[in-house]
Amino acid sequence: MKHNTRRETIKKLSLFAGFCVTGGNLANANSSAFQTTKGLVLKAEEGEVWYIGNTRKAEVIIKVAKSDSYEPEISLLSERIPVGDAIPVHKHGNEEEFLFVQKGQIEIYLDDETHEGNAGDLIYVPRNTWHGFKNKGKEEVILFFGYSPAGFEAYFRAIGTKHIDDQLGFTAKDWQQTNQKYGVVYKK
Repeated sequence: MKHNTRRETIKKLSLFAGFCVTGGNLANANSSAFQTTKGLVLKAEEGEVWYIGNTRKAEVIIKVAKSDSYEPEISLLSERIPVGDAIPVHKHGNEEEFLFVQKGQIEIYLDDETHEGNAGDLIYVPRNTWHGFKNKGKEEVILFFGYSPAGFEAYFRAIGTKHIDDQLGFTAKDWQQTNQKYGVVYKK
């Protein structure tokens, strides 16, 4: 397993922060247009949309993703978190995660500590670090986030539906197998 140097981590976070500051207008790497020499700008709501889980139904938009013909070092996504909604405390065994609060106020659980995150804040989560989020504010939270190495974005496809009213139909065993496949562990 390759460990990133501090310089590589800072470089990735700088790249990610630049994407966030520009509004996250990134091309979906699954698009053949992204792999041309011309640039492509997507609106903030454009990308591959998934509604997550049986109960949350949070909207996740995959912006940059691994595919058969494209292998970025990082993946980039956005998520809309309604008031009162939460991302349960969990950790990733295979990737680092970074999040940028674009809008709203969020409670962050990181390394057994609770922090407040506001628009403009950046959160870095090393692999195997417990973390979770809750929207305790009065407005929707929008997060831009990513993973290094890329690949975990496939988890959202596995646990998501294409329409908000669709039922995922996962059993407890389905959740266990999917979480194991993608190296994610939820705190009990």
